[in-house]
Amino acid sequence: MPKAAPRVEPRAEATEKIVYVGQKPVKNYVIACLLSFNAGSNPIVIKARGRAICKAVDTVELLRRAFLKDSRLQSIAISTEQVTREGNRKANVSTIEITVTRP
Repeated sequence: MPKAAPRVEPRAEATEKIVYVGQKPVKNYVIACLLSFNAGSNPIVIKARGRAICKAVDTVELLRRAFLKDSRLQSIAISTEQVTREGNRKANVSTIEITVTRP
């Protein structure tokens, strides 16, 4: 069964998109970012939590070094969310939000 495309959601501002990074290969997220830029979105926001944070960083670095050499990092925000797990246990999950722009 083929994997679905990465989830991309429009933001409140008409020209900004969010790409959520999860379990798919990095190339899928890079393609989603490229498609968003080509569709006129600027900037795009790449979000990830937990173990997917390193994949989000890989996505941005591959995007900047191989495809969009003129792109710039507008901002990087890190935080921690508290989630409830099985048995009413609470756990802290790290999150990252990377905003990439093109001139």
